[in-house]
Amino acid sequence: MPVIIKSFVGVFFFSLVVFLGIGIVNYQTDVNRAAGYKQDVIEELQNSNFAPNVLNACIQNGTNHNYEVCIDVSSGDGSHNTYTQSALAADTSDVTAAYVTVNYKSRLPFLGIETSNCLRGFAK
Repeated sequence: MPVIIKSFVGVFFFSLVVFLGIGIVNYQTDVNRAAGYKQDVIEELQNSNFAPNVLNACIQNGTNHNYEVCIDVSSGDGSHNTYTQSALAADTSDVTAAYVTVNYKSRLPFLGIETSNCLRGFAK
């Protein structure tokens, strides 16, 4: 009888470790995807010289991936504009730099944990 109880306890703890491990790997995958997306946005903005259609496309694609993308641009005259899903870019002819913020959510479903995270980067 003690062998059966030990076996069930062992299987329970083994299952717990497996599910926690899978959850942690999925959590880290969410973080890596968001970091990759942020880096892609920065590269696209730099390569397009901050073109408004590229800037808007980056914001829209972020929304499609459940990211909230906010791009704060600095112009040559020192002014700043912030572009988000609700305020898209129209004219970015004098933009010299951009501060990219990507907000995303990561989940650990087995433990019922969901966190809101933010990644930031600078494009010039």
